[in-house]
Amino acid sequence: MKKVVMFLSQGVEDLEAVTMIDVFGWTKLRSNLTSITLETVAFHDKVRGKFGVEFSPTYNLNKVRPDFNDYDAFILPGGFHDAGFDEAYSKEIHDIAKIIHDNQRLIVTMCVGILPISDSGLLEGVKATTYGLSRYHDNIGRLQKGKAIYTAANIEYDKNIISCKGPTSSLDIAYFILEKLTGEENTREVQKLMAYK
Repeated sequence: MKKVVMFLSQGVEDLEAVTMIDVFGWTKLRSNLTSITLETVAFHDKVRGKFGVEFSPTYNLNKVRPDFNDYDAFILPGGFHDAGFDEAYSKEIHDIAKIIHDNQRLIVTMCVGILPISDSGLLEGVKATTYGLSRYHDNIGRLQKGKAIYTAANIEYDKNIISCKGPTSSLDIAYFILEKLTGEENTREVQKLMAYK
């Protein structure tokens, strides 16, 4: 069994979060599969996605702080700044990312989820991508300010950090994590159960 933690901001991109919950849930449907336990953290008892999905995080970081050394990956979905995503830029999130990075585990981001990682100082010389169509934010510039190498790829993976342009890559990202943590055969079996391609 592998253990993954995902941060949920207010205004999280619903699809990016739900896809991780769903794919990792499928790993528990057959006893022959290597499963992934997904725990979620937030700064609230309830989190509302931009498009209305309500989440009940495993841990409210204002009340309980789990040991982040215990996780094999940290997932940071993107979100909408006008709905509360700015809380993802907090020192607490930077600290979580640094613990995961120092343990040489996976940091997985989607859309603008890479920007707090950039602000944490972990992207110097690292290839990364992000959502480039924001009307009010220079996401690409923010990556470059953090000394990342912006590639404009749909999905980028470098030095244990994965990033993608947006929510359409969510399923591919979930399978990528699954393969990295549990292997190709296990991932193919989950994909078969989910009737993928």
